[in-house]
Amino acid sequence: MDSRLLDALRNAPSLDLYELSLALNQMLADPRRILDVRRHLHLGAQVMYFDHRRGTLAPGRVLQLQATSATVQDSATHTQWKLPYAAIVADPAQRAEQAPPMPQRPVDVAAFKLGDTVSFSDKHLRERIGTVTRINTKSCSLLCDGEQWRVSPGLLRKIIDL
Repeated sequence: MDSRLLDALRNAPSLDLYELSLALNQMLADPRRILDVRRHLHLGAQVMYFDHRRGTLAPGRVLQLQATSATVQDSATHTQWKLPYAAIVADPAQRAEQAPPMPQRPVDVAAFKLGDTVSFSDKHLRERIGTVTRINTKSCSLLCDGEQWRVSPGLLRKIIDL
């Protein structure tokens, strides 16, 4: 981390640090960030993770994947750690050259119509498929396996049956 940034943070008022902490936690819990890391992981994958005790990246192996965290076994000590996905680097070469994410264009609710088959990932990162039953300005109602869901159009992907 840049030492100038750390110096600026040390001199910042506590209230500013608290607000920054809340904003960072919200950004780290963003499902898109979690999915971005998780899609590169699988059980047994060799990864690098941030070891907070040493303050550096350490090698490990993925033992378990949960909704917001993963269990990683340290390669040297065989200690198991439950880590948030933000602390895991699936491909160490990728960390050095991370391109800025492409800005997502907002999905227009007009892209969907009643009866469309769509898919989305629920909060447990399971892929769901359903049929649009109602369209509002900020959400779509879906019928998935007999259950009603309300989902933002930005999270939906249209499925085309060939």
